[in-house]
Amino acid sequence: MALQAKEQYTVTPVVVPDKLVAELRAILGADAVVTAPEALLTYDSDGSMIVSHPPQLVVLPKDAGQVATAVRLAVREGLAVVARGAGTGIAGGAVPLCGGLLISTARMTDITTVDVRSRLAVVQPGVVNADLNAHLAPLGYQFAPDPSSQRASTIGGNIATNAGGPHCLKYGVTSNHVLAVEVVDHTGQRYWTGDGVIDPVGYDLTGLLVGSEGTLGVVTAAIVRLTPLPEAVRVVLALFPTVVAAAAAVSAVIASGSLPTSLEVMDHNAIRAVNSAYSLGLPETTGTTALIIEVDGVQDGLDDQLDQIIAICRDHGAFDLRPARDPATQARVWMARKSVAGAIGRLAPAYYLVDTVVPRTRLPLMMEHVERLRAEYGMEVCNVFHAGDGNLHPLVLYDPRDPDQRQRAHAIAAGVLELSIEHGGVVSGEHGIGLEKCEYLPRFFSPAELQLHATIHQVFNPTGCFNPAKIFPSDTPPADLAAARAMRLQQRDPASVTSAPAPGSCVAPATPDAAAELLRVCHHAGLPVVPTGGCTARSPTAVTVSTQHWRGALVYEPDDLTIKVAAGTTLAELQSLLAPHRQMIPLDVADAQRSLGSLVATAVDGPRRLGYGSFRDWVLALDVIEPDGIPVRLGAQVVKNVTGYDLVKLYVGSAGTLGLITAVALKVFPQPPASATLLAHLSTPTAAWTLIDHLAASRLLPTAVEYLADTQAIVVAMRAEGHPAAVERHMREATALAHRHDVSVTVLRDVEETTFWQQTVARYAPIANGVLLRVGVWPAQCATAIQTIEQCAARHQVAIEITAHALSGIIYIQTIGDFTAIAAFHADLVAAFPHTRILAAPPMFVPQASVWGQPPVALSRMQALKVAIDPHNHMNPAAFWFSDTRV
Repeated sequence: MALQAKEQYTVTPVVVPDKLVAELRAILGADAVVTAPEALLTYDSDGSMIVSHPPQLVVLPKDAGQVATAVRLAVREGLAVVARGAGTGIAGGAVPLCGGLLISTARMTDITTVDVRSRLAVVQPGVVNADLNAHLAPLGYQFAPDPSSQRASTIGGNIATNAGGPHCLKYGVTSNHVLAVEVVDHTGQRYWTGDGVIDPVGYDLTGLLVGSEGTLGVVTAAIVRLTPLPEAVRVVLALFPTVVAAAAAVSAVIASGSLPTSLEVMDHNAIRAVNSAYSLGLPETTGTTALIIEVDGVQDGLDDQLDQIIAICRDHGAFDLRPARDPATQARVWMARKSVAGAIGRLAPAYYLVDTVVPRTRLPLMMEHVERLRAEYGMEVCNVFHAGDGNLHPLVLYDPRDPDQRQRAHAIAAGVLELSIEHGGVVSGEHGIGLEKCEYLPRFFSPAELQLHATIHQVFNPTGCFNPAKIFPSDTPPADLAAARAMRLQQRDPASVTSAPAPGSCVAPATPDAAAELLRVCHHAGLPVVPTGGCTARSPTAVTVSTQHWRGALVYEPDDLTIKVAAGTTLAELQSLLAPHRQMIPLDVADAQRSLGSLVATAVDGPRRLGYGSFRDWVLALDVIEPDGIPVRLGAQVVKNVTGYDLVKLYVGSAGTLGLITAVALKVFPQPPASATLLAHLSTPTAAWTLIDHLAASRLLPTAVEYLADTQAIVVAMRAEGHPAAVERHMREATALAHRHDVSVTVLRDVEETTFWQQTVARYAPIANGVLLRVGVWPAQCATAIQTIEQCAARHQVAIEITAHALSGIIYIQTIGDFTAIAAFHADLVAAFPHTRILAAPPMFVPQASVWGQPPVALSRMQALKVAIDPHNHMNPAAFWFSDTRV
């Protein structure tokens, strides 16, 4: 088993010099350095209790500077470095298996900035989840990820494992709520992956660091996204005769088009445990299973939404329904759910928790399999899991002092994971791989995929100092895997190429397999490749490879709310596939004939990102062809996955510079039963932003708030979608806000509404003889930024049309006129706003380097990734700042 294989990593540690201890005490303070053997034992394991091994030295820094110093000194002495938060992880991720220096973030608990208008906060990694939410609640906001350990777990630990929790069904996991992180690298240098502005140019290092389990650096601060607290919450406890029946009800609820906040399952063993601990008085009959259902949002329509879900539960065998009508009762129910792991101690000395995710529709099958394994091995299993996400958590109850019980517990875990992988599941959904599951990775990844993950490891952790012996199998260290991939890509044999396309040509392979062969030929022939979803050659010196022939659905699971399509499928075709099932992708663009591969590669966004997110949040998996023609799969068609690094986010927005996307798996959404848009017509920008500020401070939850301004008018557009009563509430309250300021309004529905949004997205589409710019800022700075943009345009006598995602901080600028004046206008914007990007312009309008605005602070890391993944710079070499002269 994995635990036995990991024993070989407990090597004889490097001796810690007295000089190092003295240096650390001088810099951090004597009370911040722990060396006493008995004290070190308190850091020898995490919540998993899988393996224990004490560190040789522990430091408790107070700030990023002290962390950087500690890392630099430890690496100088050849020590391993392991970061630790509260130690609540249950995959062995924080166990210092090789001894070395353990950095505890227990004293890094500052909430340094809260910007409610921008909906973000800057925090240190030792901030406890529950403490952050207690700080935010009086302001009307929350940090949405809520793992069951949130009363103790820290933000840094959440980031390490990309933690989820019961409410991530609606709100998403940690990576959906982290805008940037500060990291200390293997040399002791500090850098930020971003500045909190959404969709920065370049590779998504933030997405890559989240879920990396401390193997890519030490996170010392984070900019996290805040979510408004819902106006109302409804909770119901539904009781079913079996766990299989409860799982089937969950699938039916999702299939109906409902998207509750939470769908959580507790089987009869979990009920026994929490009854004993919390006196819930639930029936403990064998088989009885509880399903916790929560919906939230504005008050209007919420009871009706819950009633529809309750009816589905009744149809699937629920024999008792117990509403938790007041906040105190709701809190008691959730306390019981989140305390199951602790209460299990009343049933058995220990448990082995299996963390895996399957497509939601496979839940009944998986529950039947768990029951078979339980009977086969004669072991009790407690099932408590995030059913709405397909995230299973069977807890195998056993006595760790009994070798036979240990073996049977591990056999059950192996049986669950193997069937999960067979049915499209992943090795871990939210707890990480740590040292518990590394031996399972070769069953999930191909050799080439494992090599690609190891390549990421070596870019950020080339010395192997950070959290060694984690994630990767013990018999294939990441350094060896990355070296094998590097050797593979360095091998080029022009003699093996009998024929190759001419530079400047456009080739549209009939299949992804044919494209893989084409990329192999180009690799050996030394020909650069530029991916495209169209049919026009895009470079005179490269081979343009088109995905236009790859169309249609490859795997569609309407009841799972996921779909996988060929990369050449257009957005219009995708919406047509989804429409018969009353599903959609909430993306509005001017050109719906663009391919999904192109939209993902360029991370296109739309007005409704406020309510639904963007491609960064929707893309679950990608099929990609590596630069030398080797196909790899990134991610999986499930909604939670921390099996290896999140390479999907690295490739979203990568502009084809890392590989050729051949297929895209996406999270999809139910079509809302109602939609309406309010247009407020204003006379001045000040009046417009006053209204926007009032909308931001209200309890309303619009899916879009747009600011539109040109020489003719200023309009604020607010869109609401969902239950008809909720939509009407939005229109009524927003109208009242507007009338309070003597602002006239128009409400659009149906065809009028559709036409308006088509016209709106056309305002940030390329136009002939014009230049399209995009500026990103913190949302609180949006009004001031637009004022500066307008003043700059007037100074250069440039006519502009502005459209902004007003609550997201994204500003689009259409310009027409003299190119010399526009170039000067653009240069001023780049100087004022680092995130100024040219989206479309005539070919010779500006030099390439200016297209992307100011280079990011983490540019050298992005360049290192490009060099490692595409060492010959053959994938779209002219994109970003990654030309041959700049690498």
